[in-house]
Amino acid sequence: MLGKDFYKVDGNIELSNERLKALVFFYSPLVGNDALALYEYLVLKKHSSGFRELNELLISLNLSVDLFEVLCGKLNEYRLLKTLKKDDSYVFVLCEPLTAAAFIKDDILVREFILKTSGKHYQELIAEIYEENTYSDYENVSKVLSPENLNAWTAEDENILRKTPVRDEKYSFNTLFDPGRFLKDISTNLFPMPFRTKDNLKQIAEMADLYDISYDRMRSYVAETVNRSTDSFNMNYLKYLCMHARGDYRNVEKGQYNVPCLTYLMSLQNGKEVTENDRKIIMNLSQEYHLNHSVINVLLEHALRNCDNRLIEKYLYPIASDLHRNDVTTAQQALERLDRNYERKKTEDRLPVYDTSRNPSMSDEEAEELLKLMGKK
Repeated sequence: MLGKDFYKVDGNIELSNERLKALVFFYSPLVGNDALALYEYLVLKKHSSGFRELNELLISLNLSVDLFEVLCGKLNEYRLLKTLKKDDSYVFVLCEPLTAAAFIKDDILVREFILKTSGKHYQELIAEIYEENTYSDYENVSKVLSPENLNAWTAEDENILRKTPVRDEKYSFNTLFDPGRFLKDISTNLFPMPFRTKDNLKQIAEMADLYDISYDRMRSYVAETVNRSTDSFNMNYLKYLCMHARGDYRNVEKGQYNVPCLTYLMSLQNGKEVTENDRKIIMNLSQEYHLNHSVINVLLEHALRNCDNRLIEKYLYPIASDLHRNDVTTAQQALERLDRNYERKKTEDRLPVYDTSRNPSMSDEEAEELLKLMGKK
């Protein structure tokens, strides 16, 4: 990497409070404060268009090119940044940090964290983050905006409001469910603007992709999870409603992975209703292992084929962890990785084991058979 090279920052991410908390408390000890500062700076630079000379960025950060490359490497290692290169141009693709709940369930990251800090610090941090402040013994004396304030509102005011164009925020989550279409027909009374964050909309789209939730049904569920008296939005309750929604059976052609997971699983089971435990497994594959719907469908099909038509968690989750660590994001990538790994395992399982403890030499026939199995002959 040279100062005269060119760079561009890409990745439309917005750090919610939950992810920012995880970034500061969990990622900072792993990547260091300098790398964390670089990441936060690049998040602010994400809207810059076109390529610029890297020296401009280095001067702004007061960094040498060597140190900049080291810091980028740390962000790469912990999946906060992807560095792409073509000739003398670099693209720095920003990646969202895991939430605290997802971070502590990542086998590698949580162990790295404990090694770099301490078990005691980890326990204290978890206790602090998950401390429940219910304030159940307090009375809510907050003032509520009165509808009477709008008594002076006129038809002319309403006409101006309706005719004034408002630019909608555009989000692309690579989901079947379109957040823009969902927002178009739900009022701010049912789903207030403060709750329309990128993180919330992404989770809503993911839930729809998992459990085949229609736009009208999702609007009903979202309205049910908004509590205007406490000014809160209960995402956990929304997940519960989606997970327990009854699916409508429709036949899906083999290899058509770009469909909701519940629909695909019902098709694999010839229309049988999906059990509650299998619904939870689908949720975990999405929320804990961050797999999208098409990759989950490939994994479900693979598991049923190899586990006597059952979904076994001890079989599924290690594979899901492998797919997540290797950035598998498409059905084709998942198919190739599963086929390659499974074929390798079958080969390893059928390789003969020769006992050479009493006879260290191998017969010509045995050697020839082994070479054939290993593809050497």
